[in-house]
Amino acid sequence: MVAILYEGISDKAFFNSILEEYNLPKEEVIFYGFEGKDNLFKISHSNYNYLESDIDVGRVTKVLLVVDADNEKDPNPHRGFEASKTKLEETISDLNFDVPLYYYIMCDEKNEGNLESFLLSVLENDQKECINKFRECYKYDLTDKWAYNTFYKQKKYPFDYSHQNFIPLKNTLTKLFT
Repeated sequence: MVAILYEGISDKAFFNSILEEYNLPKEEVIFYGFEGKDNLFKISHSNYNYLESDIDVGRVTKVLLVVDADNEKDPNPHRGFEASKTKLEETISDLNFDVPLYYYIMCDEKNEGNLESFLLSVLENDQKECINKFRECYKYDLTDKWAYNTFYKQKKYPFDYSHQNFIPLKNTLTKLFT
């Protein structure tokens, strides 16, 4: 079995969909939700005790930690792609589990944002332009999460899973099952 550790509410549904899309055995996945990025970085979190037990009995043989890059301007710790990467590598080292541990950072092509930023990054250029024009004429800062939830969420992932931005994620997921 493979363990996928994630931070947010929408991550599990997304990973179930993408595993199905790539014909990967989602029945061989155990999900651990951490309810926040900072919780995923706490090696004292109870989910790590459960995971360690699953590893010890041979139930879990590989682990994937998934977090959002967020924005490095955010005052909270471990925000931004490089800070997230550094903290993930530190967390993996501190966990010191005896199975392969991988990580993936959800972001757009500028290495910023979150799952929704990643999903918006794979839209066709005319769709991106439409969202950008709307943002320009609107008086308030509209996050990628807002744009995704407003324009695309109801369509349940209307995305081209063969888009080049999906390739690194697909490769990471495929590696988990080989």
